[in-house]
Amino acid sequence: MKRESKLTQPMLFLATLLIFLFVAGEAAAFSLLDGKLDIRGSVQQTFNYRTEQDVRDVEISSFRTVGRSEIVFKMLDCPDRSITFHSNAHYFYDAAMDIDHDQRHAIAFEAGRKNYRYFNRPRSPNDWLTEAYLDIKYENFFQLKLGKQLVSWGETAEARVADLINPLDTAYLIAFPDWEDFKVGLWMARFFITPKNLWQDMYFEFLIIPQFVAQRLPPAGSGLFFGSPQTAGSTQMVLDKQRRDSPEQFSLEDSEVGLRIRGHARIGQGVDWALSNFYTRLDSPIIDGQQGFNKLIFMQLGLPVKGKIFAYPHYNSTAFTFATTSESLGSTIKGELVYNTNKKYQYGTYEVKERDLVAGALTISKDIKVPYLSQMNRETAYSCSLTWYQYYMPNFKNDGGVYIRGETGTQSNLSKYALSISTSFFFGTLIPYFNLALDTSNGTSTLVGGATYQPGDHWSWGLSYQQLNHQGIGKYQNQIISSMRYEFW
Repeated sequence: MKRESKLTQPMLFLATLLIFLFVAGEAAAFSLLDGKLDIRGSVQQTFNYRTEQDVRDVEISSFRTVGRSEIVFKMLDCPDRSITFHSNAHYFYDAAMDIDHDQRHAIAFEAGRKNYRYFNRPRSPNDWLTEAYLDIKYENFFQLKLGKQLVSWGETAEARVADLINPLDTAYLIAFPDWEDFKVGLWMARFFITPKNLWQDMYFEFLIIPQFVAQRLPPAGSGLFFGSPQTAGSTQMVLDKQRRDSPEQFSLEDSEVGLRIRGHARIGQGVDWALSNFYTRLDSPIIDGQQGFNKLIFMQLGLPVKGKIFAYPHYNSTAFTFATTSESLGSTIKGELVYNTNKKYQYGTYEVKERDLVAGALTISKDIKVPYLSQMNRETAYSCSLTWYQYYMPNFKNDGGVYIRGETGTQSNLSKYALSISTSFFFGTLIPYFNLALDTSNGTSTLVGGATYQPGDHWSWGLSYQQLNHQGIGKYQNQIISSMRYEFW
């Protein structure tokens, strides 16, 4: 039986803040220093309630308060050159452990009390500072972005195919649906060159990332962890070792580098295209051979272990993306085609197989007026988007194992589909939506339905339900998700 919930300091802070916003009226962004300094921000509260409980009996998986800020400072603004400082930060506190004591117990048992902070607030300033960089421009020819940044090299929204630059913090992936809300910022240098007098509008981008950052996971017992818990502390022991084995230090020799060419072809309604190559590492590790597997067994038995267990090997990703509009179809069309070479997959217990992977995605978006329904709603159209994902391993060998990290498992190809539908009511203030993702290889699907209410320029309220039609423990990620957000824009 659950114990009484207690009102925590973060909840008191949230209540005080909301009362202030209601009393003070609408607050907006503001400028200082004659418009050279712009400050914006937002406050958001999300609440995730699991409709199915496993043996942990956790109902409230997240009750997260987030404050975001965006600062733009024009240090130099001349007709032919400019220097601008950009920063984005978000600080959060998740009070789920304070409200749901089963959540606190699960983390204490499986991760240890020392890992509470990994769950309820950022571990360091490097975690809550998402972006901080200088943007230096010279005429229309040269641009340099230097500092911590988020980069998007993809076109599709439902899954990452070509967009591989920034790793993800998956601790609260469900609570924040936008990629930028759980991407991890990276320190990098980006150079842009826009040559003149080319046959079409083009620019060249080169980036170098001197510090590798692995995918972030929540502490054991929380977030993505559900089903039967393992022996106390064993899962967290593995996660801690993965983090220690990650080469997260500045090193030019181990840098990730990328080159991208982007242009606009004057074909039809115009085609925005890009060709890129990114030399990167696996964001999630593999076991470093038989020696690594033996060390893992020793570590789980409580024996001392020296050296690495996990490895983050390099691989190469080449991608082509495009976006255009079709006047005859009345649609927007986006696509990605990626070829990953020398990518390593975990095979069986400790073996590693090197495989190439071809991945593609095609999205068609169209506004459709539905007879009768649109007429009853002031001729409002329904925004529909359909995406097809295809994965194929050209050098696949059906040798009976399981690629634990593989996109295609033990199959040589895999197809996925994603459908999104949304519309609006009451002059655009109420926006219902429906998303469906289907994996045809195993018949699993994810369904999300909900609505957002936006009564003005600042407030936004949301309520949705997520249903995973996965066999076994997948049902424990079925959740009701509510949110309210106030934006200082």
